[in-house]
Amino acid sequence: MKNLKYINPLFGVCLLVFLLGGCKEDVKGPLFDDSMPPGPVSNVIIENGPGSAVLRFTPPSDNDLLYVKAEYSLSNGLFQEVRTSKFADTLLVEGFGDTEEHEVKIYAVDGGENISEPVTVKINPTTPDVFLVEESIEMIPEFGGVLFRWKNSNNAPLSFIVYAEDEDGEFSPVETVYSGVTTGSYTLRGFDPEEREFGIVVRDRWDNFSEVKKATLTPLFEQELDKDKFNKIILEGDSDMDAWEGLYEYAYDNNPNTFNHTWAGSGWPQQWSLDLGVTARLSRVNVLQRQTFFYRHGNPRLMEIWGTNEDPESPDFSGWTKLCDCVATRPTLDGGTADEDQLHFETGDEYGFSLDDPPVRYVRFVVNETWGNTGFIHFAEVTFYGQVQ
Repeated sequence: MKNLKYINPLFGVCLLVFLLGGCKEDVKGPLFDDSMPPGPVSNVIIENGPGSAVLRFTPPSDNDLLYVKAEYSLSNGLFQEVRTSKFADTLLVEGFGDTEEHEVKIYAVDGGENISEPVTVKINPTTPDVFLVEESIEMIPEFGGVLFRWKNSNNAPLSFIVYAEDEDGEFSPVETVYSGVTTGSYTLRGFDPEEREFGIVVRDRWDNFSEVKKATLTPLFEQELDKDKFNKIILEGDSDMDAWEGLYEYAYDNNPNTFNHTWAGSGWPQQWSLDLGVTARLSRVNVLQRQTFFYRHGNPRLMEIWGTNEDPESPDFSGWTKLCDCVATRPTLDGGTADEDQLHFETGDEYGFSLDDPPVRYVRFVVNETWGNTGFIHFAEVTFYGQVQ
């Protein structure tokens, strides 16, 4: 039997004390433990902008400088603080909803969280983007509604609250649109051709609002084109839309569970043409994906729609007008939810046409890419709207 080695009890007690002493909670604190504040910033230069100002400065020379911050209050009373690192010499103060004079205090902060004396400056922001954009807004009668157009030269991220008068004469918000593009637009539809009041309000992320811009307009008459009048035509360069279980006419049979279909390996782009049976000023088209393939397979993602009212038999696109460059969307790719994906899939992609487009009888779909990057295309249903001439 092996002998057990003797362990001094005093050693065990010392070891326990050592281990317990090493288990203290790690408390975060200042990087440096001193009470000496850094020097203030200097040579502040102010560049006023729309609802904002850029502050350029010389930071203090303290070795333990951590960052520089600015504190100020917005026009609506909200307190704001912005920071920049010790390696930068610029601060952007923004969110002001007027062009009044505002006070901004600039502080230097070191690693010991000591704060310098403030440098107080006065800024005079220029006209905020909400008002610049509001001034540019146009409201134009559209098919079944009104077209809102605006210019946003600073690409400010804004929301547009759209108003309309309902059947009871109540004027209330009906939709909110978010946009930061230079030239923006939105079409509100679903109204009969009767005079009513429309309006729009511009809002930024600091809750600065423009006034309600109003207009009394009469929407243009719009109707769904009668699919019973649609006719099959096959032009030079068109793909065979009767492949596999697909059939050309299934794209306008009012049945979402049928579809037309091309053969695989037909090359790109793939196209098919349609005789609407009437001459019409088109307002929009709804394109429904094949319902058994959720944002995949041969469902069109990038395509063009062309139209003509002349003899469509020309071997090229002379005499045809491009009506739309179409990009199919999926809500979750733009921050939406899975439920929104499903609803959009079941209701279809809608593409609008311009009021400047000529009346057409023949349309041509030119598909350049599908959701599944397949060698074929398919459409479940296409529905056109507009005014029959």
